[in-house]
Amino acid sequence: MFVRFAAALGCLVTAACERIVDVEIPAPEPQLVVEGRIELVKEAPSGVQTIRLRTTDAFFSNRRTPPVTGAVVTVTDGAGVVHPFTETEQGHYVTRHLHARIGETYTLAIEYAGDRYAGSASLLPVAPIDSLYFTYEEPTLVNDKEGFRAAIDYTDPPGGPHFYLWEQYVDGVNEPPPSAGNQFNLVSRDVLYDGQPVVGFQPNNEVVIEPGSHVMIRQVALSRRSYDFYYATFEQNGIGTGPGFSVPPATIRGNVANITRPDRYPLGFFEAAEVSVAEAIGPER
Repeated sequence: MFVRFAAALGCLVTAACERIVDVEIPAPEPQLVVEGRIELVKEAPSGVQTIRLRTTDAFFSNRRTPPVTGAVVTVTDGAGVVHPFTETEQGHYVTRHLHARIGETYTLAIEYAGDRYAGSASLLPVAPIDSLYFTYEEPTLVNDKEGFRAAIDYTDPPGGPHFYLWEQYVDGVNEPPPSAGNQFNLVSRDVLYDGQPVVGFQPNNEVVIEPGSHVMIRQVALSRRSYDFYYATFEQNGIGTGPGFSVPPATIRGNVANITRPDRYPLGFFEAAEVSVAEAIGPER
């Protein structure tokens, strides 16, 4: 790959000159990117689970990262039962028969392009969302967008630490703006509110809810390691706005290892979590 740079060299005050320099940047070998969460939805348990696989792309590419096809994906539960995942569309591997349980440890195995990958996670419980509602806010110096925001109430269990991730969908679209500041409101630890009720929390106060919009907020339990991963990812790149668990290709090390070639580690993360879900319709003013 060649990249062309324009550089001004040795120019006089009254003259302009430009030199074109071609710099060769070698294309690195693509790395696997893993996006996976074994979920137990508190309000509607299901056996449907999804693992998403893709690869990194060239440094200056502006296309979507390529999906991984033809991989062999399985998840083994704590009882030793192996659950194969079927590729339902490019890069999406699905099972409909893995009913997750709190406290269970799940082990992911991937075979792709001659390499074997593995990672594991234990499923943690989450506090339920007590209510989802909307609060109207006038313009301020900090936020000039007036309108309704989605807010939730929940009670943090005593005896932490507990770690949380929030996903807010509006009409089916995951709405977290990919800004570094979101590391302070879309992921959290209960160090300041252990065992306390949390009232009027807005996972995303930048999004104005239009009348009639369908809003869904998902409250996800995180481990300390997954919390650190999300926090660092927000700080570096922000989390993408894809469906479900969406993590951008980044240099942050996740919890999946390349067993065949340890130095060629994958990106992304594999986790297991209980999730509490609340839904509501945006009101008229």
